[in-house]
Amino acid sequence: MRIVHSLNHEKIEKEVQDEVGFLLTNKSGAYLSLFNQPTSRYQGWFVPFRNNLYKIIENIEPTGFPSVGQLENVFWSVNRKRGSLNENFFLPPKCNSLIYEISEPGEIELTLDIKESYQDPEFGRFYEISAEKDVIVIKYRYENEAEFYLAIKSETLDYQEIGEWISRNYQLDQKRNSPPFERYVYRALRITGQKIVFSIAEEKKEAVKEARFVFKKGTVLKKAAMEKNEKLSHLTDIKDTELKMAYISACNSLDDLTFSNQNGLGIYAGLPWFFDFWARDEAVSLRGLGIFSGEKAKNILFGLLAEIEEDGRISTRPTGNVDAVGWLFKRAGDFISEKKFNKKEIKIIKEILEKSIEGLLKHHTQNSLAINASSETWMDSQDRNGARIEAQALRLKMYQMAYQLTKEKKYFELERKLREITRDKFWNGQFLADGSDDFTIRPNIFLAAYIYPDFLEKDEWTRCFENILPKLWLDWGGFATIDKDSPLFRDSHTGQEPTSYHNGDSWFYLNNLIALVLYQFGGRKFICQIDKVLEASAKEILWKGLIGCHAELSSAKEFNSEGCWTQAWSSALFLELINGLKNND
Repeated sequence: MRIVHSLNHEKIEKEVQDEVGFLLTNKSGAYLSLFNQPTSRYQGWFVPFRNNLYKIIENIEPTGFPSVGQLENVFWSVNRKRGSLNENFFLPPKCNSLIYEISEPGEIELTLDIKESYQDPEFGRFYEISAEKDVIVIKYRYENEAEFYLAIKSETLDYQEIGEWISRNYQLDQKRNSPPFERYVYRALRITGQKIVFSIAEEKKEAVKEARFVFKKGTVLKKAAMEKNEKLSHLTDIKDTELKMAYISACNSLDDLTFSNQNGLGIYAGLPWFFDFWARDEAVSLRGLGIFSGEKAKNILFGLLAEIEEDGRISTRPTGNVDAVGWLFKRAGDFISEKKFNKKEIKIIKEILEKSIEGLLKHHTQNSLAINASSETWMDSQDRNGARIEAQALRLKMYQMAYQLTKEKKYFELERKLREITRDKFWNGQFLADGSDDFTIRPNIFLAAYIYPDFLEKDEWTRCFENILPKLWLDWGGFATIDKDSPLFRDSHTGQEPTSYHNGDSWFYLNNLIALVLYQFGGRKFICQIDKVLEASAKEILWKGLIGCHAELSSAKEFNSEGCWTQAWSSALFLELINGLKNND
């Protein structure tokens, strides 16, 4: 398949052998993701309802044409080429609608699978197809629980009802060990037209009204999206066209995951599975978001500050994490140093920081060390209870920041004491331990360096990196999540069964962060690893998985696009890496 990325007058293209697809969002939580053929239950058109995501359309396919030979990302929409036929997909912002257009009038086949994203009911599903003047209406009912109306508007009311249940085998789900691998979906109808609008709602009148509106205003909606999209090219002056396209793709992908819902403004952790505002992922991503959308980043930061509870943590998104609050204040400190806050805002941050420290000292501290229960770190598939290296770095950062803002000696003493204790328990003169009683080599050492660089002297950091890099480095341009010599190491991604998740899998957000840390501490000493990480991340964004999106991870053994298809903090740290390298040239 030929992959093309087009932005204004710039274009790059490449033939690829991998199975690739695309993902669009409506900037409000809905997404459309299609590959050449359906290979996962999570592909299709998904729309948020009732604090959940519902799958609506399983597949749209023109009849009588070959498979997709070219896929073009134009950022605000996607084009596909099937022989002589061109397809265009567009999700109008803030609408629960999909606009599908083809280059010549023809017949398309529509397959439906209306359900909650994580539910896979087999029985009790009913579809009724009828005409409402100039609109086709499909009523869906699941037993007595859910009822939706899909309105379909085209140039004419020319359609043929199929009404057939067919079995779909999902190869990607089987590869990921994510059952069920087979499911019955509904071949609803064939529609003849050139421009077709699909609108979904819980009320028929609402669905029909939106379908008519979007059909009538489709050109205007597209023009507005296109004009907004043109601003993307001004986000960077990178000369290398491929790297520039990857950078802009990361900006666009992160922005696609950032929107407002009933919980306020936030960032989806990722799609298709992590459609929630997770405090840790949001906080990690804020600096990347701030590169191109400072106001959104600030609003999310203050929204998270308001959610800090009496124990000093952010316990609501999701429950039980040790590091979200530390990352939040790390980002607040970044923005303060970049002069993005006024005095009033800094005062608010200072007061909440003091309150948070008080709660953490009372509820989550033992012998001066920051402690956590099992599965509360970002490596939540592992039992990393006790005192962990990145948690100490985050707490040290909070103490350091509190002293800088208040000049109160108690925070200086808290920082000094914790630094001394942590050095005593974690630093063996060669590398940092992962936990106070665990010298397993893991890349969390780099998180500590990124968060709290004052923990070691520069030459100590360099020695530490030189000692651990051979244990973690992957020649394709990434880092394993555990020592490759460990009996726990798994070189291939195990999918939904998380054996490899933090015992080998290489996470793109972490790869980007580590490359930035290596540059900051070692400069050109580690340039080989830095360049390979940059190359691998850019390649993954542009030519693998979902084009224009940065995935969650890759197997350690071989470079692939695996895990969650688009991950906020992967894109955010890629942006940080590019800016960090550029600003320090």
